[in-house]
Amino acid sequence: MLFSAISTVRPLWLARAGMIMRPRSLRRAALTVLRNAPLQIALFFLPLVWIGYFAITSSERADAVEQARSHGDSVAELFEENTERIFEQVDQSLLVVRALYAQDPLTFSLKFWSDKTRIASGDVVQFSLIGPDGYLLDTTAGYSGPPLYLGDREHFIEAMAQADDSLYVAKPVVGRVSRQWTIQLARKVFDLARNPAGVVVGSISVDLIGKFYETAKLGAGGTLVLRNANHVVLAARGVDQGSVLGQRAPNRVEGELGDGFYAQYWNENRPNRSDRLITARRSLAFPLILTVGISEQEIYSRAAFRQKVYLGGTLLLTFIIVAAAALHWRRQQALDRAHRELRDFAGKFEDALRNLPQGLSMFDGRDRLIAFNRQWLELYGLVPEEIRIGMDFRDVFAKQTAVLDVGAYLVDLKNRLAQSEHTSNTVQFPDGRVVYISYGRRESGGWVATHEDITERKASEDRIEKLAHYDSLTGLANRNLFKERIDEALAGSRPLEPTFAVLLLDLDKFKSVNDALGHQCGDALLKQVAVRIKAQIRDIDMAARIGGDEFAVIVAPGRAAMRGGAASLAARLVQAIAEPYHIDGHPVVIGCSIGLALVPEHGTRVDEILRNADLALYRSKNAGRSCFHVYSAELKAEAEQRNVLEIELREAIWREEIEVFYQPVIELGTGRVKSVEALARWHHRSRGYIPPAEFIAVAEAGGLIVELGNQVLARACRDATSMPADVKVAVNLSALQFAGTNLVDAVTFALVESGLPQTRLELEITESVFLADTEENLKTLQRLKALGVSIALDDFGVGYSSLSYLTAFPFDKVKIDKSFIDRIDRSETVAVLKSIVQLAKTLKLSIVAEGVESSEQVRRLQSLGIPLGQGFHFSKPVPLAGLSWQDRTGRRKGRAA
Repeated sequence: MLFSAISTVRPLWLARAGMIMRPRSLRRAALTVLRNAPLQIALFFLPLVWIGYFAITSSERADAVEQARSHGDSVAELFEENTERIFEQVDQSLLVVRALYAQDPLTFSLKFWSDKTRIASGDVVQFSLIGPDGYLLDTTAGYSGPPLYLGDREHFIEAMAQADDSLYVAKPVVGRVSRQWTIQLARKVFDLARNPAGVVVGSISVDLIGKFYETAKLGAGGTLVLRNANHVVLAARGVDQGSVLGQRAPNRVEGELGDGFYAQYWNENRPNRSDRLITARRSLAFPLILTVGISEQEIYSRAAFRQKVYLGGTLLLTFIIVAAAALHWRRQQALDRAHRELRDFAGKFEDALRNLPQGLSMFDGRDRLIAFNRQWLELYGLVPEEIRIGMDFRDVFAKQTAVLDVGAYLVDLKNRLAQSEHTSNTVQFPDGRVVYISYGRRESGGWVATHEDITERKASEDRIEKLAHYDSLTGLANRNLFKERIDEALAGSRPLEPTFAVLLLDLDKFKSVNDALGHQCGDALLKQVAVRIKAQIRDIDMAARIGGDEFAVIVAPGRAAMRGGAASLAARLVQAIAEPYHIDGHPVVIGCSIGLALVPEHGTRVDEILRNADLALYRSKNAGRSCFHVYSAELKAEAEQRNVLEIELREAIWREEIEVFYQPVIELGTGRVKSVEALARWHHRSRGYIPPAEFIAVAEAGGLIVELGNQVLARACRDATSMPADVKVAVNLSALQFAGTNLVDAVTFALVESGLPQTRLELEITESVFLADTEENLKTLQRLKALGVSIALDDFGVGYSSLSYLTAFPFDKVKIDKSFIDRIDRSETVAVLKSIVQLAKTLKLSIVAEGVESSEQVRRLQSLGIPLGQGFHFSKPVPLAGLSWQDRTGRRKGRAA
């Protein structure tokens, strides 16, 4: 077959030879070629070898660029997240300093608050407070020289000139106090009347931003550059930082990025420097522009190495062909031997062509087939006996089913090859196979193509795509796809016209079911919930699982009234999800809380829509769960009020303004005080006493509960040293205090600092401590017990698995929940309490009845054998000075008399 191909190209070789040779030499050369098949083979396959070389190396370089683009995207995204986290932490500290200064500007000490709160550590070089006249008022750097004027600094001028209250990022400077290159983050300071009172500045070390470069793995010549909104360089790595810091040199990123948030381009034709692939991102949270550069040398490093290997092989093969041809030409006397060598070489080359992993085909400028291999025939299901060298492209593929219009395909291919030397295409077969074709334009006309079956690779990419956009457990869309769909819906929405709605769903009581029945049952429950959600929505709506037990629904346009239709759907979802389930033979009942936001009425950005829907969900949870609420401006005001309360509570904790009240536990038989329970109380400067249920919830949500708990623990231990030696003090521990690693250290410190014997300290926990992380929290409880303190189980009887916890840990005391005492006149309650008393005696536990409010309850408790009681019948929580150690029973009898 190959020799028949050679015979078809003989006139072409003769025509070319005629242009450069004299007639006699032409005839001599033509006769030599016609009589020597090996020479014909050499002249035919030499260009094929080099075309194959260029096709392969070009493909590898293209793959290297695609990998570099993907890597640049990943690094730029991580660079953005790392930088935004640093800036957000500093901005939060600026807001706290500003709030503290506004409360008491005359006595405010930035150094004092910095040492107390440790805000000027880690990411921050220093914090500075500049007065409205531009002079430095205070700094964490401890400056004690003459008055320092900073009114000429950009961060002061621009921050004071801002019409709104936003963070300003200034160009880096060498601090006059810190003497370091720093990036200045500034916010305007206001007094209590909201009048501008100066600027508070947080200085971040330029080197801090650049630390990310060590983990970015950009290779030789890689760069990281951080700019502010004015394209001034804030930090840089991989370039001469000293020459660019604070400069706004002309740069293509300004033109390429424009007003957008992402761009990727080649920075080319740079004098004395290699080209770079630049990935630019604009931060959505801060006025920052981040760029990542990967040098062309790094991108092509591996491809260049392989290119050298291929080049070596190609040169070797070329050398063999040329050497064989030259040897044959010079040695006419050894014609037969030369013929055999060339035939042997042709056979080897055919073997190489036959054993290529890809199919290969070659067509000339007149669309005629001039070379192919067996793999190519098999890929397209072509019959070898029907395919001949010299066939027209249309005839070759006349019977195949992959491409319906072969003529149109050929026209399109030629157009693309006319515009570019290399092009590619993907063909989908009816049986599901996918073939990737890479075309290379031949200089003499026509093309060479490699064909590769990528069915498995394509299927793998499809699976990866599905994993990236769908939840593997429920089959619903995941958070990424959910946000993409909102973006798409927003892009196609019309202003001021209700277009779609977003529902956020949070399952009620799911955690209890998951902890009680196990994660396998919990997963089965989530699958059934997903089925019920899909049964309630239309095909044009979209359901997603965006968290552990959190779901979401996008209600698409098409309902007569979007608000009414979405609300009706939310009500149906609440009802459907509340229907009983059967999981592995267990009857399970859960609920669902829903928050609803309408677009564009309740937001025109993804973050705004989700935040408002989440506020509506928060209202549903606080309203008793198993219901839904639509977002309103009132919910936003409540959220802002909670944020204000959190800031004020943080300040109160820093100022140690939280008081500790005590409620005694009484021995019912004697009326003696056996112990006191320490309870936190907050007297707000303007609102008076705030209920513990309100500020404790704020402390837990804001991450303040650990510090608050440590303060109460330390105060209770100190106060207990002034109480009678036989009275214990009990302190409640939150489940969140167990999340840290220093709870045991905090208890030990409180005991050592106060000098209180460990036997006089009692720690009260609830079932939530075990639900949070049973194994780790159990180890912490065992370490606390080893200190010698007592451990009590609070609110006993109301939890899902309270009885099981009594056997999981050796408690010293159980406190019966108030709900049992309120119903002590019922026979079923008495039966439960008798069982608890018997169990406590068996386990050698002391028992306390909580919420005792009448003498009749005292009498019934004594008849049941419960020795201790606590409640308003004996005393409300009072300050330390209000405690009385007299016989409580005797005093009440005296009053009755």
